[in-house]
Amino acid sequence: MKKLLLLLFLIPNLAFSLPETLNQYISKNPNWSSTDKESLSYIASRCGILFKAISESYNNIAAQEIYNMSVMNAENFSKASSDIYKTRCINFACIKVKKKASQEREKKWLFIYGEELRNNINIYGEMFHGDIKSDILICTSKVKPILK
Repeated sequence: MKKLLLLLFLIPNLAFSLPETLNQYISKNPNWSSTDKESLSYIASRCGILFKAISESYNNIAAQEIYNMSVMNAENFSKASSDIYKTRCINFACIKVKKKASQEREKKWLFIYGEELRNNINIYGEMFHGDIKSDILICTSKVKPILK
């Protein structure tokens, strides 16, 4: 047990990393940006959740600009994800199922991203490090241009 704890402190990136980064997900789903609308909706949703977690972490006076930008990004990515799954559904029942799945994903990933942001602050003294930084770059450089 002591060896395991020591290992966790020596290798913090292994102990506190996302279950799957967006880069890993994209690698497994190469058609995400063209024909795979389900994957594009999922990725846009994850981006929205990530920026929501960031905005919740920055919800104070000192970082109002970052907060506002994060809220705007969260809304834009989440709306895009919603629009994608709505266009793929042929009836209201399908939309309800997709919306429920999206809400469950939001709960799960909001918790995961929130923990990762806190861990980054505690370990590295900054939020934007490692997997979080990687996911932000994927969202802003690969996903955002496709959604416009």
